[in-house]
Amino acid sequence: MKKRRIAILLVCALLIGIGSFGCAKQEPPKETLVKTVTIGETEMDCLHFGNETGEKLVILPGLALKSVMGSAEGIVSAYALLAKEYDVYLFDHVKEEPEGYTIADMAKDTLAAFDALGLDRVHLMGVSMGGMVAQRIAVDAPERVSSLILCSTAMNVTHGNREAFAKWIALAEARNTSALMEAFGESVYTPSFYAQYKDAIVASGEGAAERDFTNFLISANAVLSFDASDEIQRIACPALVLGAGEDRVLGAQASYDLIEALHCESYIYEGYGHAVYDEAPDYLERIAAFLKK
Repeated sequence: MKKRRIAILLVCALLIGIGSFGCAKQEPPKETLVKTVTIGETEMDCLHFGNETGEKLVILPGLALKSVMGSAEGIVSAYALLAKEYDVYLFDHVKEEPEGYTIADMAKDTLAAFDALGLDRVHLMGVSMGGMVAQRIAVDAPERVSSLILCSTAMNVTHGNREAFAKWIALAEARNTSALMEAFGESVYTPSFYAQYKDAIVASGEGAAERDFTNFLISANAVLSFDASDEIQRIACPALVLGAGEDRVLGAQASYDLIEALHCESYIYEGYGHAVYDEAPDYLERIAAFLKK
């Protein structure tokens, strides 16, 4: 169990992520793992791995200061359970987000990447901000989504901690990387987990470039302005909502609201925070069991 925990630490930015833990210490990813898709005037990277004969599973990550592609091989290792059965595609954010970029824009660009890679119909897993993008895709292109997995996300930030977002935005505007990582870690993890891995969490932001900060700020504001409450009930595919009882970022009530709107399968982890996907030992097992149904 400990080895699995450490592996997920190396890639937790995949899901929530401000930074890519351990990225600086890893070897560069194999070129064959990462594909770059051209979308209009920008590009989006995609990590492709798993069982190429299996059904397609797309994972959309959360708010990130740095690209997770530097941890590609660690991600593949951490997600081995899902990769045994599924042909997995993990999409990064576009490399240059324009001013005013919204969650709807992210969904549109992700669908364009689907087209470029020949992804017709997929199981769609989105975490935190990625879960918002996934909701938008399921509403706008229901024919493309076989099932939907929403992890630590919300249909809006009504119940969320806007003060936490405001602090992250202020620190990003000041380019105060270490303070940003500290503030983020304190918000998303349980106190014991954060205390144990604080050094790795703070170090994960090292090397962030100016474009990284710009993208982060644009994405953070996109999260704050997102609201799918008027359209969420249009989602008809099978869905699974995974939340945390102590979510101090988007609020536990956000998961309950999704469950009520979607009338779907769900599980709320009591005693865990927003980054439950990094801490709960059975998280991927629950996802695998849902996908097999």
